[in-house]
Amino acid sequence: MKALAAPLLVLATLSACATVVPPPGPVAARWTPGSELIDQRVRMQTAAGQVSTLHFARNGEVHAEFGGRQVTGTWVAAPGQLCFSWAGSSRECWPYSAPLRRGETVSLTSDRGNRVQVTLL
Repeated sequence: MKALAAPLLVLATLSACATVVPPPGPVAARWTPGSELIDQRVRMQTAAGQVSTLHFARNGEVHAEFGGRQVTGTWVAAPGQLCFSWAGSSRECWPYSAPLRRGETVSLTSDRGNRVQVTLL
């Protein structure tokens, strides 16, 4: 009986330790900017009421649909900003300090002064 009690005590001690030790760092520290956008769609509404749907591809392409038109550009996310480049237009960046959450609308103003309402679909 003593031979069986020692391994059980060690297992009980180890499992108790595993549940007490918190994960390293806060959850936000483990967020990779843009990770929640890959293969997802975002609804973007301008201050003038124009609605676009953006689809974020894993390869850095972004496909926009608005007013019956479709255009392709590129996107890159970094801590603090989400930037887009479209053919024939200069790069535009938006503040981006936390992941977008499905169904929540966020108001943003770009570095070019454009205001939008953004919702992860």
